[in-house]
Amino acid sequence: MRKDPARPTPPGPTTPTATRPSRTELTGPGLVEAARSGDPGARAALFGEYLPLVYNVVGRGLQGHGDVDDVVQETMLRAMRALPLLREPERFRSWLVSIAIRQMQEQGRRSKAALARHRPVTDADGIPDDARSFADVALDRRALAEAGNDLLEAGRWLSDEERRTMALWWQETAGQLTRAEVAEALNLSAPHTAVRIQRMKAKLSVAVGVLAAWRADPRCADLDALAGGRRAGPSRTAGPSRTAGPSPTAGTASAAGGRLLTRLDRHVKDCPRCGAAAAWSSVDDLPIRIGALAVPAALVAAVPGLAAQHGAAGGLLSSLLSSFRHTLARIPVKAAAATAGATVTLAVVTGVAIHQLPPGSDAPDTLRSPAATAGAPHLPGALPSARTTPSPTPKTSPAARSGVTTADYYVAPDGNDTAPGTLARPFATVTRAVSRARPGQTVAVRGGTYHPGTTISLAASGTRGHRITVSNYRDEHPVFDGSRLPSGAGLFVLSGGYVTAQGLEIDGTAGQPFVCDSCHDDVLARLVVHGNGSTGLLLQGAGAHDNLIQDSDFYDNHESGSSGGHVDGVGFKAGSGAGNRIRGCRIYDNSGDGLDLSGFDGSVTIDHTWTFGNGVNRWGIADFSAGGSGFKLGGDAGLKAAPVVSDSAAWDNAGFGFTETGAAGTPRLTNDTAYRNGAAGFAFVTSAAVLQRDLALGNHPDDWLGTQAGHTANSWDQQGWTTAALDLTGTTSPTADRGPDGRLPSTPFLSNTRNPSIGARLAP
Repeated sequence: MRKDPARPTPPGPTTPTATRPSRTELTGPGLVEAARSGDPGARAALFGEYLPLVYNVVGRGLQGHGDVDDVVQETMLRAMRALPLLREPERFRSWLVSIAIRQMQEQGRRSKAALARHRPVTDADGIPDDARSFADVALDRRALAEAGNDLLEAGRWLSDEERRTMALWWQETAGQLTRAEVAEALNLSAPHTAVRIQRMKAKLSVAVGVLAAWRADPRCADLDALAGGRRAGPSRTAGPSRTAGPSPTAGTASAAGGRLLTRLDRHVKDCPRCGAAAAWSSVDDLPIRIGALAVPAALVAAVPGLAAQHGAAGGLLSSLLSSFRHTLARIPVKAAAATAGATVTLAVVTGVAIHQLPPGSDAPDTLRSPAATAGAPHLPGALPSARTTPSPTPKTSPAARSGVTTADYYVAPDGNDTAPGTLARPFATVTRAVSRARPGQTVAVRGGTYHPGTTISLAASGTRGHRITVSNYRDEHPVFDGSRLPSGAGLFVLSGGYVTAQGLEIDGTAGQPFVCDSCHDDVLARLVVHGNGSTGLLLQGAGAHDNLIQDSDFYDNHESGSSGGHVDGVGFKAGSGAGNRIRGCRIYDNSGDGLDLSGFDGSVTIDHTWTFGNGVNRWGIADFSAGGSGFKLGGDAGLKAAPVVSDSAAWDNAGFGFTETGAAGTPRLTNDTAYRNGAAGFAFVTSAAVLQRDLALGNHPDDWLGTQAGHTANSWDQQGWTTAALDLTGTTSPTADRGPDGRLPSTPFLSNTRNPSIGARLAP
């Protein structure tokens, strides 16, 4: 990835002097403070300065809808009214953008409701092109390269969420935003942001390719017929470069328009003529050619009047803060640079975070995806929601992070291992704290980012009635970044018994992020393991028995070298033991398999666990090669694997949904679902697998079973099952935040309307 150009830093506070600076001299937080205190001139200067930013966010996000000016004005009004509630002036920029995004979402809901009332949509064919005027009217087309026009044209196929992602990506490629700021805006981790952008770009590439084939002169008659013979743009005589392709109106891209795009893309890939016309280079270098939107003069002129009319006096500030003090919750974000010039055109969108206000206030909700983040390979939509880039103050979110409220020992990023390990004087390392802990004692890990230089050893053991617990403290968010470890070193190694480790996030480790080595009777809960160079969680060794892996997420773990496809989300290998359980986990977007039990001799019970998007090359790895199965259930020769899988789902994996690795073993699968995997949904060719009430649709093929396998009451055992029976709504909800208790989010996704007793229920 190219290095981002240097960005201007925000001006610092003015040096105190004997006289107070005038509002024309104030910048950044000083100007915000003056506006917040009730100075109408400062308010006019502040909102005039940020008007171009808001206009570009809204204009790009709404794709030139006729309500752009109204949404911009409503955003400014709401921000002016809510300004007294802004507790940290240095965060004005991201706070203002968050209000703009809230108003865009409200406008989208209103538009969809109006469309539903006045015009039923059955498909994208025949829908007039009402978004074309955006490129014609709002942009200076002389400043755009043809490729930039193509991206704008193709962007109409994206969903609202994907268009917001594209707008952020434009600014990153233009050097206006860093990847960390884009991640902040999407409320995702940096790895999940990469996945979200990659999926958006993949869909955008498809749309641009279809557009190129459509503009071929002469056009393929089959493509024309497939699209219903309609053109959304000028006549063909205008030339291929100015002939728009068939496209959905705003609000339909994710539904009927998505189906039409899929049909057209399938034809383009299969047709040599269209394929040749659609051949083109990467989109990566194109967005920088897209210019900024100039703010209409009427809006610029209106700001001083709005500021004078809707300002708040200092007395109102005091009373409002007093009224809402008990409900205001701060979400810290990285301070952004202030932009200069009230009439300068900007093409920027910045990190989105908010100060949460009571119901009915003007601050928006945070944006959701992981992963997520999170995008198209799972289903049209986005991916996983996860943490943003760690900041010095631990960030909280609705994700499950509830930890211990008291402890015997404490660890903090600024601690010292020579300290006594109290709350006031914590240890610096978990290794030190665990070495001191005795059965029945608790280690609390404070929030923040840790950069260990050596492996963290969890070697102590509790007893059956007195466990040793290592947990995040209260709702704080500890993140362990393994990038400073020696090459090949693991981050966490757990070798004790009766230990609970929970509420920890692990990323950036080249070696193994978490190894459970001959551990037993341990509980690993609410872990988030992502962005590592080896399998997210590896359980190995003799006597590895009765361990529980619960309510944890393992995603985006991948190699940076080799062929890339050997890193699994969770692996049980070279070990043995009975009674191990996996419950309520998400394992997705890893370069290898989701869950791999190959080489493990013993029973593993898997319940209500999801694997999806594994084995897909999201990192641009040359010669990428991966199996990419969702659940690989063991069965190597000589081993007695007898895994039990129930109420679990595998979708959009590159390989099999559920499979084996050899003849031995007797896997049992009940009420599981395999959807749209790259190979067979259920592949048990040599083992004596038992499959009951399982559901497989949209796979290649749905089942591949040998003579030893027993199967009853499954979807493939019956007639009439099609994907039309599946609920494919809520495509992003599987990657939504977990509940406060750590449970997976409830979603109707992949439930079926034909016979709910068959297949998994993603709703807990």
